[in-house]
Amino acid sequence: MTESISPQLLKVLTDVTGEVHLDSALRIVTQEAIDHRLARLATEIHALEQQYGLSFEEFEARFQREEIPHQHSYEVEQSYLEWEGLLCRQRRLQEVRAWLP
Repeated sequence: MTESISPQLLKVLTDVTGEVHLDSALRIVTQEAIDHRLARLATEIHALEQQYGLSFEEFEARFQREEIPHQHSYEVEQSYLEWEGLLCRQRRLQEVRAWLP
């Protein structure tokens, strides 16, 4: 299967990355996109760590022991689910980033 790319998009990729080879340009753009998303995830995770004064591992352990104040409130349960999701996405993106050459 052969894919094609428009000359306009190729020019944009070349201008953005400085690479004339499509594979190299796409690799650079992909790596930078992943790095940007990882930085954004780290900021969101840090905000939750600051809010609760705990790492997720500590929060989860206390949550399981029912030691988190108001843990069955909508806000705390949403924080738990969001935090867990952020960490899952972070791990997945780190795996993908490590796989890229």
